[in-house]
Amino acid sequence: FTGKPVDGYAANRVLGTQALCRALERARQRAEALGFGPAAVGCLSPSTGRGWLHPLGAQP
Repeated sequence: FTGKPVDGYAANRVLGTQALCRALERARQRAEALGFGPAAVGCLSPSTGRGWLHPLGAQP
């Protein structure tokens, strides 16, 4: 979703348990019911995530 590679990450894949996937789907459904649109879920380290995700949140 960044449109370009992220420093320090060799693949565009995220590994998670089935429980994690179900929880993310429930959160997406609840957010949608409240009128929120698509959201990006970042699985980056905190320092990398701040640098990449913060500017994305400021976009319309």
